[in-house]
This record gives sequence, C-alpha cells and structure tokens, in this order.
Amino acid sequence: MKMPMMKVLSNSEVKQIHKASLNILEKCGVKVLSKKMLTFLKGKGLDVNIDTQIVKFSRACVEDNLSKIPETFEVFNRDGEFAFVMGDRKPKIAAGHNAVFWVDPQTGETRKCQTSDIDLFSRICEKLERIDMIGLAAMPQDMEDPQASLLYGVRSMIKNSKKPIYFSTDTPRISNACIEMVKTAFKGNMQNQVYGILQLSPTSPLFWEDNVIEMITDAVRTDIPITVLPEPIAGNSAPYTLAGLLTMDNTETLAGLVMIQLLKPHYRVMYANSWTTTDMRSGNALVGSTETTICRIAAAQLAQFYKVPSHTTAPNSDNHAHDEQNAWEKTFSQFCSIASGHDLIVNCGMFATGMTYSNEQLLMDEEISAMSERIVTGIEVNKDTIAEKLIRKIGPQGGTYLMADHTLQWLRTNEYVKPRLSVSGPLASWQNKGAKDTYQIAKDKVKEYEKLEAPPFDSARKAALDEIVKDFEKQSKAEE
Repeated sequence: MKMPMMKVLSNSEVKQIHKASLNILEKCGVKVLSKKMLTFLKGKGLDVNIDTQIVKFSRACVEDNLSKIPETFEVFNRDGEFAFVMGDRKPKIAAGHNAVFWVDPQTGETRKCQTSDIDLFSRICEKLERIDMIGLAAMPQDMEDPQASLLYGVRSMIKNSKKPIYFSTDTPRISNACIEMVKTAFKGNMQNQVYGILQLSPTSPLFWEDNVIEMITDAVRTDIPITVLPEPIAGNSAPYTLAGLLTMDNTETLAGLVMIQLLKPHYRVMYANSWTTTDMRSGNALVGSTETTICRIAAAQLAQFYKVPSHTTAPNSDNHAHDEQNAWEKTFSQFCSIASGHDLIVNCGMFATGMTYSNEQLLMDEEISAMSERIVTGIEVNKDTIAEKLIRKIGPQGGTYLMADHTLQWLRTNEYVKPRLSVSGPLASWQNKGAKDTYQIAKDKVKEYEKLEAPPFDSARKAALDEIVKDFEKQSKAEE
C-alpha cells in the first residue's frame, strides 16, 4: 500500500484559510503597480481604484477563474520527448535554484559561481536518476555584462542537459530573452507542449511590482507555464503565526492565478510557495526550520483543494556546512514535501539559506530524495510479493533464499532503494577504503562526473542560443 498523503490541516481548516483569503481579496485587495494591468482589470469588471492602485477581487471572480486552471499538463525534454505529468501528485525533483555562492570542488572554499560550474552541474543533473528538472543552481559571475548572468546560466543548462528547465528573474528583458532561448532550443511545439517553466513572485505583503506584471503579460503571449511563488516572511512581511503565514501566501497566490486566467483562460499555472520564518532572537530568515516544513504540507493541501499543480522549495537547510544539521533539516523538508504530494520540489544542491550551492550537496540531496520517495511508495502486497509458497517450500530446515528465482526476479526492481553515497558494511571495510565520510565520497563522485559529456545537441540550436546572448549584450552596451 502506498503511504497516504501527509496532512496537517483538516478539511474545515483548509476552508477557513480559503474563506479568509477570499475576504482579504474582496474587502482589502492587493496593490498592482501597473497602469496597463489596472486598466485591463477594470475593463473586466473588477473593483479598481486607479489612484491608490488597489484591486479588489470578488468571490465569484476568484472562484470562476480558479475553475478554469488546468489540473494537469504534460512536460517534455529539450528534444520534444515526453518527460512527466505536472499535477498528478507524483513528486518531480528539481535541482537549483538561484544561489549566490559556489563551493569550489578542489579547495572547498566558497566563491563566486562560474559558467563552467553550471556546465558540470547540468551534466551531472542529466545523469542523476532522481533529478527530473533543472533550475539554475547559481548565477555565474564570469561575464562582462552582469545583466546577462541568468542568460549564461540558462544557456549552459540547455546545452548540457536534455531535461526540462525551470527559471526565474525580476527583469522583463532578461525574462523575454530566456523564453526566447527556451523556444529556440525546444524541438516541440510550445503552444501545446511544455519544456520550460517560469517562476514569478509578488512582493509581500499584498502587492505586485510593475516589472513582474509586465513579465506575466509577456509570458502569457508565449504559452510558457507560470509558477506564482510568493515569498512572505513570518513576523516580517506576514503574520508570525503559521496560519497567518499560510493565509498571506494563499491570498497572494490566488491574486496571481486569477490575473493570469483573466489574461488567458485555461492558462497553465502552478500554485507555489517559498516562505521563510524569522528567528526573532537574531532577525535571520530561516528556510530550513521545522515550521516552514509544516507549512509545506499545508500548502500541498491548499493546492489540492484548488486542483492546481503545486510547487514548493526543498530540501532546505540554513546551515553553512555539510553536517548533521544540514542533513536533518534537508531530510525533514524533502520527505514532507514528497509525502504531502507536491508536484514539483525545487532546491536540490542548495544550503546556507539558499545562498550557497555545491555539486556534492546535489548528490547528497538526490539520495535523500530517492530515500524519501521509497518510503512514500510503501509496500506492495500481493500473492507474488508475500511469497507464501516459497516460504513453505524452503521451510524451517535451514535453507537459503539467496539463489531462489523469486530473489533474482525482484533483485533489480525498485523494491529496494539503490544506495548512491551511503556508507555501510563492517568497520574494517570502511577503514580500508579510506574511512571517508559521505561528503568526501560525494567529492570523489563529482570528480568522476567531470568526465561526463553533454548529450548531443545540434550546432544550429547552439549557435542560435549564442546569438540571443550576443544580441542581449549588444543592447545592454547600447543602453549605457
């Protein structure tokens, strides 16, 4: 039996948060810093105050537009081959995304990210069994035009992996260039197939920047799915209570989803969350706290209530080292995200409150993901797996199951999770292999992966991607 989806909210509690969100949207509203969007929404019959830039959404408007959101959509790889379904409540694990620093694989020192780091990272992601999608690990800093950082990263991901990609930015010009690269690289048809997903965020509490609205309207014209991902901070830009934090996130998400559906009904979107809690002793924002993990479970329930594909961030840790705290925060956050039924879970390889990335951490997080998914899958119980006849046949006479056909039949199935890095076996055996901890084993594995080659990618598409980056840099120079 598969493990039941994890829950922390009752049905009535989900409805309470829903009702509160509707009341906030109808009686308080959200601020929209875009004249074009305000005019558009007013034309759709919404209560819009042009002077204060406040938009109020009626209950009927919200519920009608939520009902138009596709419950599922298919995702394809770079070459137009089917990858998975988003919205089926089966977890898809993604690496990344958008860290600032990189752990040097040779020295272990934290430094700025380079494009070559993203090249190797992408090739590793292509190899890893439980990485389904790639989000940009960190922003490379080795280019003349800093504005082109995201473009360098996205280009690197596309060239070095076939897997679907996930990206975000806060600048319309960069966003449009990234979307153009996705369109150029993809062999499929973007109107009815998905290769890349764009993440956009409101600003808590309750307002939408002009540039974010512009990126939404630009994206809708291209048919690239949009993840609406608020980032409220408990006790800072949202109430300190977890129910209040959930309500803030839910209200902001609903506002974004409704605006997108008003722009284009039945548009593919995702319900997302990336909140933080506040350590009131230090003022630090936390992403790996127990409380953020509880909220991840609740968010999955809310997304399922609205019948919208869901996304959250995990595995997360606030520690700066690859140590026990890192492991337990990441394991709890990832397991709960998977067990609650989120569709897309992004952040493998990140730590230090999402500021730092390492390929070694990516490998460890991939193993945590595989273990978490195996637990959630549960135990398959049927006549064959119970093996009653075999047990009776071998009986109590000291026989062995080692060479039984049944053992060989199940040996190479998914009955047992395959260890990637985990240490096991006798002490002497471990010592003879150098007494390496998991982090050192991961470092050795990364060195092996340095020999990996990127999957085939034709020169015409490569050249087209390079041209998009060159055009962007030329335009940046012309604007100086």
